[in-house]
Amino acid sequence: MDDSRVSRESIRRRLLLFVIPSVLILVIGAALITYWVALRAANTAYDRALLDPVIDLSENIKSDANGARLELSAQAQHALLYDQADTLVFQIRAPDGRVVAGVDDLPAPAPSSSRQMFFDAVHHGEPIRVAAVRTDSGFLVQVGETLNKRNQLVRDVLATELVPTLLIALVSIGFAWVGVARGLAPLERVRSELLQRSPQDLRPLNDRNVPVELLPAVAAFNRLLDRLREASEMQQRFLANAAHQLRTPLAGLQMHIELILRRDLASDLRAEVETMHNATTRAGRLARQLLALAKVESASAQSQSLEALDLKMVAEAAAQEWVPRAVERDIDLGFALDSVSAVADPLLLRELLNNLVDNALRYTPSGGSVTVRSGEAGGIPFLSVEDTGPGIPEVARSRIFERFYRVEGSPGDGSGLGLAIVKEVVDKHGAALAVETPGRGQGTRIVVSFPVPATENRDTT
Repeated sequence: MDDSRVSRESIRRRLLLFVIPSVLILVIGAALITYWVALRAANTAYDRALLDPVIDLSENIKSDANGARLELSAQAQHALLYDQADTLVFQIRAPDGRVVAGVDDLPAPAPSSSRQMFFDAVHHGEPIRVAAVRTDSGFLVQVGETLNKRNQLVRDVLATELVPTLLIALVSIGFAWVGVARGLAPLERVRSELLQRSPQDLRPLNDRNVPVELLPAVAAFNRLLDRLREASEMQQRFLANAAHQLRTPLAGLQMHIELILRRDLASDLRAEVETMHNATTRAGRLARQLLALAKVESASAQSQSLEALDLKMVAEAAAQEWVPRAVERDIDLGFALDSVSAVADPLLLRELLNNLVDNALRYTPSGGSVTVRSGEAGGIPFLSVEDTGPGIPEVARSRIFERFYRVEGSPGDGSGLGLAIVKEVVDKHGAALAVETPGRGQGTRIVVSFPVPATENRDTT
């Protein structure tokens, strides 16, 4: 199955999808409870006020030979039922159900044994609250009131209670977001540490600041790193031992072939022996490079003897080894060296420079030139080797530091390990590697830029 189509579960999303809906459910629950409490409080408060005109009306009902009637003037009724926010209507029914006064269409309450009653109804399509009192003489007095005041009180209570609740909910969601991010920070630290490591860095992860929940995963990963480190060390030991064991017999074989070449041989036999000599020389060089590669790989950050070196002195020391070979191949080996300090392992740095110069001499034709430079560029120490060889195509520059890779059609008898060793040494020092084309448009320039020494960092601040 294509990994890109697999739905990946996010711990952050899973936690937030639990916390945020939980907070929202609490807010909704609080809103419902607040609404119920506010409605109950509004009805309790305004029902008492609504009962007053009902009692006043019931006290002004008169019965005589002419029948029952309400002895209140229109002005008195208006004053009694006046309200700035709501509309009030009343109704008085005789014991026989006949409407004595007020509106005819006010709904009657459900039968009840209670003397005072409150209920909700609808009058002319508008919801109202009705207070009803049944007098001792059997008259039913009702006053209905629209719900404007009550609704406004409910809205005020909801606003008063829910605005702080919503603010608290938003702050809680923000804290949850930050808390989840902080809770997952150890995972991000482990991820960053792993991304910053080179493939050869198999040191155990530091579990000092790892949360308890992550300790089993980190411990299991460290055990895996231990097994990988043991396998890598075993492979390096095998490579070093094999290269070491091969180097001595190959050197002896090469010496015997050279002795044979000093004799008088037939031309066809000499050609065969020279072919054997070249093959033996290449095999000996390959064994030396394998041994050098194993040595570089086994040098960890703790075991490197880093010290402040003058790159000029390192390059001058290398000159004594490579000048005779350059003269033999009719190549102008030049040095443009400026004193500059860099923190490096002297043995590994010597190996780096040897492979750069060796690679340049192998691919530079007779009559060409190779130039070794050291100095500073923008305050950064560098060491470079430039040649007038065929150059390296742009498409191949990303692969030339792979082991046993050689540019297709390139001359020379290289094994494809020299630049791989250079890359290993550069990585060990945390340096930068660049492949350039010289200003004249021909050849190759390989530049190694070293980290600025700490003392120089302090001086520039």
